[in-house]
Amino acid sequence: MKFLRIRQVTQLTGLSRMTIYRLELAGRFPKRRRLSENSVAWLESDIAAWADSRPIARLRASSSRSAA
Repeated sequence: MKFLRIRQVTQLTGLSRMTIYRLELAGRFPKRRRLSENSVAWLESDIAAWADSRPIARLRASSSRSAA
């Protein structure tokens, strides 16, 4: 079991700290674990499972422009 601090979570997800906190409060991101009175972290496995659950982004079809 590996714990990730907020800096690691932001690097892995590409999300800002505030976005992570908002998603967590909305129940759409894994909950943090209290390590001590002033320290929290997330389980690496929880973050990996959340990332795997995200939909794959589709690429937009590029419009073909003809050179004039």
